[in-house]
Amino acid sequence: MTAETHDHLDASENMAPDRAKVPYRARTVTMRARELRVMGAGMLAVAAVRPLIPIETGPPCPLRLITGIPCPLCGMTRGVTAVVHGDFAYALLMNPAAYLAVAVALLLIVQWRVKRFVIPLWIITGVLGVMWIWQIYKFATGKPL
Repeated sequence: MTAETHDHLDASENMAPDRAKVPYRARTVTMRARELRVMGAGMLAVAAVRPLIPIETGPPCPLRLITGIPCPLCGMTRGVTAVVHGDFAYALLMNPAAYLAVAVALLLIVQWRVKRFVIPLWIITGVLGVMWIWQIYKFATGKPL
């Protein structure tokens, strides 16, 4: 997957370069849709067959191993698997962002004409922040991680 971060600067052309003021700075991440489609389809396929695997698979979370505190993505594999299999209550408990991951994967597959996506960095940061708040809440209240 190719992700690029861009800085867009709005500055007046009449101003000297050393005195140019930047009234607005928008950071975006641009991703090619083809790679995202392949990853989304792969995620849905793995989630569909994952319950058939007799052992629990998946790499452990490094942050949780070192600190005991869950990362924003903890529970996503189990949450996506639960959404794909219709266990919506369990998915909500594991990681509510699993709904978003499945919805985005389906949207990517359906919107096959789209070539690339430009996402403002504040949206990515905001979603990860909300996900982490949820994980810390679960950790603090003793809910399953």
